[in-house]
Amino acid sequence: MIYITGATGHIGNNLVKKLAEKQIDFRILARKSSIAIQEFKNRVIIGDIFNKEFLEKNIKECDTLVHLAAYINLKNDKALLTDEVNFKGVKTIADFCVKHKIHLIYTSSTDVITNGNYLINEPDTIDIDKLEGYYQRSKAKATNYLLKLMINDNLKAMIVYPSAVLGINDFKPSAIGREIKRTFKRRLCFYFHGGNNFVDVSDVAEALMQGITKKISGSYIISNEFITLYNMYRLIFKTLKRKVLMIKIPVNLVRFAALILPKYRIMIKALLTDHNFSNKKMIEELMINPVPINQTIQNTVTWFKGENNV
Repeated sequence: MIYITGATGHIGNNLVKKLAEKQIDFRILARKSSIAIQEFKNRVIIGDIFNKEFLEKNIKECDTLVHLAAYINLKNDKALLTDEVNFKGVKTIADFCVKHKIHLIYTSSTDVITNGNYLINEPDTIDIDKLEGYYQRSKAKATNYLLKLMINDNLKAMIVYPSAVLGINDFKPSAIGREIKRTFKRRLCFYFHGGNNFVDVSDVAEALMQGITKKISGSYIISNEFITLYNMYRLIFKTLKRKVLMIKIPVNLVRFAALILPKYRIMIKALLTDHNFSNKKMIEELMINPVPINQTIQNTVTWFKGENNV
């Protein structure tokens, strides 16, 4: 059986929909129900996913566990909660999987491996001291723990490192989803010289599907291409068929804002960093050709328009 945590989130929701379309049986492990998984309510098991007794009761030897649940901490606060969920919780799950020979599929993030190299590949280990944010450090600690177990042949696992995820079925919504919704009523759009590497959520879900159906072990960066904030907004407004005045903010002013507004520092730093991720393994081994970014943005905007009756 396939068990999934984090199915109410963006990646998880797209994954369970894809599994249902392929008529692959699965169960959702969740703390509580949500509108995002209402259509799968008969497959939901409510409980504490980090409780050993709960895991023992529901997951059996040789099952597959896809762990997507995480605390996304963009404001860089709540250090203890972030570490409790993103590291200690993952450690509990990993130890359980080792004990019962469970195939674990874990979603890390390219945020933990942005190290300034021209072309970034899947890491053998992560230098946590180079990371600043609580989210990045907690995910890096968890990833390192899994990598060590995998290297020592104690754990059969697949680790995926998605870049910034964009796409449909973003119910919560994500940070980029909230920003897209805000563009619907804008007449002015402020931007600065920065950007990110975005990947379609369907590509991430497909990578997880490959891991599930083929019992894949190993590490895979799931990314597409870097797109500037200007071009991203331009594509959004083109899809909306709206003319909006674009106003560029000087980078020095943005850097100053990051200094006086600490809760935005990590986010701003990410947008000012080059993201040159290699998706060679994703393309060659998982046979995934990324959805073109313009199509991803068009699909996402159209989905949000339908959700908001715009």
